Amino acid sequence: MNRIFATTAIMFVLSFNQIMGQTTTTSDTQSQNRERKTETYTRTETVQPNGRTITTTTYTSTVNMNASFGVKANANMSNFVIRNMDGYQSNMGLGTSAGVFLKLESAHFALQYELTLQYKTSEMDNAFGQPKTDYKYWGLELPIYLMGQINAGAGKFFIGAGPFVSLGLDAIQNPGNIDLYNKEIATNKSIMQRWDFGLGAIGGYEFKNGISINVVYQAGLVNRLSAEKDVMTMRNQTVGFGVGYKF
Repeated sequence: MNRIFATTAIMFVLSFNQIMGQTTTTSDTQSQNRERKTETYTRTETVQPNGRTITTTTYTSTVNMNASFGVKANANMSNFVIRNMDGYQSNMGLGTSAGVFLKLESAHFALQYELTLQYKTSEMDNAFGQPKTDYKYWGLELPIYLMGQINAGAGKFFIGAGPFVSLGLDAIQNPGNIDLYNKEIATNKSIMQRWDFGLGAIGGYEFKNGISINVVYQAGLVNRLSAEKDVMTMRNQTVGFGVGYKF
């Protein structure tokens, strides 16, 4: 297991006088180890030729964080939050995701990086008697979650939040099998853009054997429309439920 060291130091100057000429310095260092944490106290005395002393105490706290890799898979439900499109409603569709994660954790805090392949669907309904429109989307997604953890029973609860960025690989609209990322010759713009950015939240429970269950909510902050982005807004929204395994 790798260990990552994050060190913070606070220096306290207990007395200060002007330093002139040669000085004599002596140091005394004491360290103590606790669970996933090392604390070091260093006391330094500098004696000046005039007999005056500068005493400095330094406290260093080193938090040891465990690094682990894992895999996860989720079932998701997604749609678009739409604006300035009266008479239209985006209904959630079923999808899935799978990927890997890197988790850096101490006793009560963790930082989790994920890379997942996403498949999402949704349906656009309207009040004008027109056929419903189906959307299918494939993409890569990179979320980062800052999480708090607390031991409970046979494992630990975790909850966190953080940003995500995604890159669309393929998006199709039916009927018509329309490629939403294909640029039109007349405007040199596609119907939708590939990039998305937003915020997400995660919560769940991890068992001591490394298996975890989780629920995720993500809200996109970017208007996914490209050609009509100045008059209409469509932002992604996703809810996911799944399992993971940490090696």
